[in-house]
Amino acid sequence: MADLGITQQQLTALFTTLSSIDQRLHRIEAALRLTPYNAPMIQPMQQQVAPIPQQQQQQQQQQQQPPPPQQHHRPTVLLGPVNFIPLEAPPQGYTVSSRASMQEELDQWTIPRGYSMRIAGAKVTGKKKVRWVCYRGGEARHHRPPLDESLIQQAKAEGRRKPTTDRSSKKCGCMFKFELIETTKGSDIWMLHYPNDEHKVHNHGPSDQTSDPRARKLPAFMSAEVDQWLREGKQVSKIQEDLKARGFMNVLNTDLYNRKRMLQKADTQVGGMT
Repeated sequence: MADLGITQQQLTALFTTLSSIDQRLHRIEAALRLTPYNAPMIQPMQQQVAPIPQQQQQQQQQQQQPPPPQQHHRPTVLLGPVNFIPLEAPPQGYTVSSRASMQEELDQWTIPRGYSMRIAGAKVTGKKKVRWVCYRGGEARHHRPPLDESLIQQAKAEGRRKPTTDRSSKKCGCMFKFELIETTKGSDIWMLHYPNDEHKVHNHGPSDQTSDPRARKLPAFMSAEVDQWLREGKQVSKIQEDLKARGFMNVLNTDLYNRKRMLQKADTQVGGMT
């Protein structure tokens, strides 16, 4: 391959990418074979025939019966373990299909295992890469709570949280991190790489999904519907019941109240500009 100008590393990356594409094609092919196609039966024209013996009539009826449909067995496709291993790290070489869906694809791996990732930086020149760290990485910033009562009253009047940091932080200095590197320039296919072994391990236990903002985040279609309910004045408790009925169990009433305040503030600003 050296005569073609392809290095061993590029050849390995290309082979991994083709293997990932081949697996997805197999999944699509398996899904298309779920429902076998049944061709419509053409009914023969009725003709008056002379009476025939009973045995010969039974043989003709058996021949006219349509053959039993062919049984199609869906091949077993292993999408992931049924019982997730807490804090399990994605394997080296894990592939992400595009930059636009990177966060969503990582969430599908990490959130069921008790953690989530956030972007820590990106390299956009040359060979592109995006750096990801555990959401509990870094150290908490501790500030003295404000002593001026007027600041607290002003924050309440504006619908903001009180300006104090007496709440506990989720950051605990977790060193778990990795990079997603574009396989070839312009391919928009990304491969996971760990800088070293010490970045493959968390220093905390699995998190409750109600305490992880990524686990509580609603998909775009559901978020738009919730915004409409909030603007219409629907009670937060009723919204939570509807969300749980649809399988969104992690959204807190605090999230809904915060979103309601943001919508009210945005609508007020738009109204003041007109």
